[in-house]
Amino acid sequence: MPPTETKNRSILKSAKKINPADQLKQSIRNFLIEVGQVSDEDIEKLIQEVPHKWERHGDLIVIPQRSLKDESWKLFEKEVYERICQTLKINRIARKNPVNPNSYRSSNVELLWGDNGIVQHTDNKIKYQWDVTKCMFSIGNITEKLRIASFDCSNEVVVDLFAGIGYFVLPYLIHAKAKHVHACEMNPASVEALKGNLKSNNVEDRCTVYFGDNRTTAPTNVADRVNLGLIPSSELSWETACRALKDETGGVLHIHANIDSKTPKTEKSINKPQFKYPEWELWTNYAVSSFEQMLSRLKSRKWKVTFLHLEHVKSYGPHVDHVVLDIECRPIVM
Repeated sequence: MPPTETKNRSILKSAKKINPADQLKQSIRNFLIEVGQVSDEDIEKLIQEVPHKWERHGDLIVIPQRSLKDESWKLFEKEVYERICQTLKINRIARKNPVNPNSYRSSNVELLWGDNGIVQHTDNKIKYQWDVTKCMFSIGNITEKLRIASFDCSNEVVVDLFAGIGYFVLPYLIHAKAKHVHACEMNPASVEALKGNLKSNNVEDRCTVYFGDNRTTAPTNVADRVNLGLIPSSELSWETACRALKDETGGVLHIHANIDSKTPKTEKSINKPQFKYPEWELWTNYAVSSFEQMLSRLKSRKWKVTFLHLEHVKSYGPHVDHVVLDIECRPIVM
């Protein structure tokens, strides 16, 4: 093979190895240089705001909240967005923002480029559709959805107190084969998406949707299992979960929470391998004790609450972890 051809092939091979994030930065840098309105120093500052990661949902990406925030981008945002779409082969761009501090933690994603924020996603053969600008969806919760999918709930009635668009409702219905799910949700956009997702997955006949605050809408004395999927804490609805459990037989609760863990990891113990930090065990003991007292008070008889499992879902950052506590709650037969 001639030396020139060998060199050209080597260059092409190296070009193919450039990842999409680097391709995007190079494309935007070239554009800013061509425009000639920005100094070299400012170009490098702006390039730091070009996203190096994103969530992809079909033809839409959601970029981090610090991306493309400088006022200078407004001078040529149309051209920049078009370059992003061309480089990443997409049509729509949205940007994350802090979650709305309302009672149902609605999405605060901002649509930057495109007509709408409606996207579709498939997890474990379950179809989800929602508007990213109105509803929350956490890709990081996939491990918990898979864990729920492994349950056998074929003879169980489940109450999900924070149903959202059906993150956990659908795995309970489709894979865990729950007999029926009562789904509570107070975000109107999420309720609309939830009903659509139930229909598109052909399970709407086994789910009842309750719109509003679960503390007033949730059914009582019906559940074999209750899901409390709100973070950073679902404690405001712990009494609601107690009332939802069947009076005569009780059931299992899955309680989500964010826990601060600032002390060093504990040494591994044969008896307590799930408690990686002392705070995890302290919070577990608090939850078990609280539910035992609440159930005995609300149900007018003594109850026994037993620790089953503590699942680590994901880390939110240094010293903050999303966990799910599984506890079994049973009335004591006198």
